[in-house]
Amino acid sequence: MNQVFDSPWASLGVGLVAAAAVLAIWLAGAGGDALGVISFLVRYLHVLSAAVWIGLIAFVNFIQLAALLTADDQGRETLNRLLVPALLPWLRHASTATVVAGAVLLATTGYVFPTLVYGSGVYMPAAREALLWTAVVGALAMWMFVHMYMAPSLEVIVGLRAGDAEAKARARRRIGRLARVNLMLAAPVLLAMLAAAHLY
Repeated sequence: MNQVFDSPWASLGVGLVAAAAVLAIWLAGAGGDALGVISFLVRYLHVLSAAVWIGLIAFVNFIQLAALLTADDQGRETLNRLLVPALLPWLRHASTATVVAGAVLLATTGYVFPTLVYGSGVYMPAAREALLWTAVVGALAMWMFVHMYMAPSLEVIVGLRAGDAEAKARARRRIGRLARVNLMLAAPVLLAMLAAAHLY
């Protein structure tokens, strides 16, 4: 049992097995069509990866940047050496998984290419459609900030890209600003996405 608690991967694996068991029990009792199950699983991945992404945004803004502001040079170097290389792939992969799963979800729910999936158009009120596409544009902007600006700046800070002291200072300022922009966008993007799916 200790092996489950000694490794985050083992703990996550047990959680995913439990989730799969709940889904299997539900499907055995209630049934479900293949497209509906696929759409649900894609939505589950979309929500799970978005939770990780938003969690990382919160971590960067409220914990990491705050710690870096109060740390001395040695503490800053230690944090950058230990934390940033581990944080960077998680930020990239969580944002990409969220966007890709969201794009697939748009297709499986009939918001894009409805005639290919359902054989006919899918009606969506104009207000909900506006909310949905506002959320899509906002999420894509957040993804772009991560991949095109934040990740390269983080690489400069930890030495994966060339940069002198001034380049590292510029990279820190850019990350601070874009981390705040992503934090500001997270709440309205999440609200618009949920409202498009659940408000009637």
